[in-house]
Amino acid sequence: MASWLKGLSAALVVAGAGGGAYMLLQSRDTAAIDGFVGQGKVALQTLIDTAARANSVRYHDPKPEIDQAKLPFIVIEPRDFAAPTIKLPPTAVPHVPPPQPSELRLTQSPDQLPLDLEPVEARLRARVPAELIGYFDLFLYVSKSTREKGDWAQRMFVLAKQQGQVFNLLYDWPVSTGLEETIPAPSGAMLATDTPTGIFKLDRGRFYEDYTSNQWESAMPHAMFFDWQTRGRTSGLAIHGTDEEGVKTLGERASHGCIRLSPGNARVLFELIQGNYRGRVPAFQVNPDSGTMSTAGALVRDEDGNVKMISGYKVLVFIEDYGGPSVDTIAALY
Repeated sequence: MASWLKGLSAALVVAGAGGGAYMLLQSRDTAAIDGFVGQGKVALQTLIDTAARANSVRYHDPKPEIDQAKLPFIVIEPRDFAAPTIKLPPTAVPHVPPPQPSELRLTQSPDQLPLDLEPVEARLRARVPAELIGYFDLFLYVSKSTREKGDWAQRMFVLAKQQGQVFNLLYDWPVSTGLEETIPAPSGAMLATDTPTGIFKLDRGRFYEDYTSNQWESAMPHAMFFDWQTRGRTSGLAIHGTDEEGVKTLGERASHGCIRLSPGNARVLFELIQGNYRGRVPAFQVNPDSGTMSTAGALVRDEDGNVKMISGYKVLVFIEDYGGPSVDTIAALY
């Protein structure tokens, strides 16, 4: 507004000067001219005083809400993204060192398993991939070792997974695994009697209460065949009961490659699995060159890395030639 008044004042001065000059040229009356000039001075002073008062009101009369604002503060327009911001210095917090324990102790997180695992469970967890254990609920640990190697030799340990992912030892039974020799079959053919080691599943479609071996012409009550392929063929490896003669050799290598149990224990295991452990299980990889299924727990996965699941029993069988910690050192568990 002050600039506008200054412009108007200048215009009036110029107009007054022009009017005075015109009157001077048209009239010789000095008194008239002096009166006109005096009026111009009065008008000009009035305009200057008005501009001064307006300027005083604009710059020296702040509004009450500005007086009450708590400064300093910065107003940043939304478009001004580069404008600096004000950060108050953080309040210093005194450092208090944590109390020192009176003695050193071994600790474990709440989700870890107890450190004092049952030895068979510890052995399973050390030898079977952790991912694989998560897919199964019943575990059959079988030692095909010979008696002089330890107390676990020629035994089956049946462990059930409980809440909290810990195992409960249900049964500890004597077994007979393969002779590990090549002997003649009733047909005259020379056949191997090895029991393979590694990780196996059970074939849901091949559970038989009463079965007889075609190759060996021997009874296999409560037979539970493995879901395993070897050299492109379905394996005849199974867990089953035996006859009276076979019971006499339990605890020793005596079978044609299968895992023998007493008739009563075979029935208990057969009914336990069929009645409680049906479900979806992962598919194991088959080597395309040899036609043999993995015994190390290698799983079939799709392009996205998802494990292929199939119908089966949530039962995992682990076989190894290990006599247990009574002869081998405890460190061998890990």
